[in-house]
Amino acid sequence: MSYVDEVYKIEYMYNMWRHVFPPIPDERKWPFVSLAPFKLLLDRELRRKPKGRPCSSRIHNNMDIRERTNQQKLCEWCRNPCHTTRSCPNRNS
Repeated sequence: MSYVDEVYKIEYMYNMWRHVFPPIPDERKWPFVSLAPFKLLLDRELRRKPKGRPCSSRIHNNMDIRERTNQQKLCEWCRNPCHTTRSCPNRNS
């Protein structure tokens, strides 16, 4: 009984490679094949749209890290630091 499979034995490898492989002819002698029957059509129905915001594939480095400043965020409408744009009292006026 052998623990090595027949595929890994030298005799098997020799029998597999003993046949002569014909050389590939020059590319100019190949028969012409029309690409028309090989046209691929993508089915948009099979593609799933991922939910949510797309993830960034960018790799961040030390230059991307910002130091925090003590400045408060300002409202975009009235430039007041006491509230945000969402709760701005001057937004409706």
